[in-house]
Amino acid sequence: MKKKDILISVTIIAAAGLTLWFYLQQEGQVRINAGDATAVLRLRSSWLHGTTIASGAEPVPLSARVHRPQYLSISKGQGGHTWRIDSHGPWGTLSRIKVKNNQTTALQLGPPFSIKPRVSRSGSVLSIDYAIIGRAGELYQRSVIKDGQTLTGANINIVDEAGNVLEAGKFSFG
Repeated sequence: MKKKDILISVTIIAAAGLTLWFYLQQEGQVRINAGDATAVLRLRSSWLHGTTIASGAEPVPLSARVHRPQYLSISKGQGGHTWRIDSHGPWGTLSRIKVKNNQTTALQLGPPFSIKPRVSRSGSVLSIDYAIIGRAGELYQRSVIKDGQTLTGANINIVDEAGNVLEAGKFSFG
């Protein structure tokens, strides 16, 4: 009786191991479309390391499962300068990238960007802020990097209905 129990246990463990091995061998592909910009997306793949994929003509092979983004960088050359903007989330529709076996997952991210104003009031102080949002709803940092130098604080113009500038200034932190 004991040999029969041991044989059944070994068979169940072997079947579970074979199923897990087969599941881990499944693979799909991811293609990033960032328009005419270059995107580099880092995914959290495991506890020890992540996977970095870049936009390009060829899709990148990945294991077939749900991946989560960790970091995104969009760069573009324009007017002899290289511009870059980064994101650490929130990710919008990129928060769960589902890669299916033998299929290509297409990610639409980055430009064109939407600039959304955020206005808040605390007593007599009116604060105006902005958010930079990509095509997938991903939120970008407000600082932009031009030729390796960080630029912060965008300019702001408050205009009336006729287009006359009522007040001009620059965003500042604090």
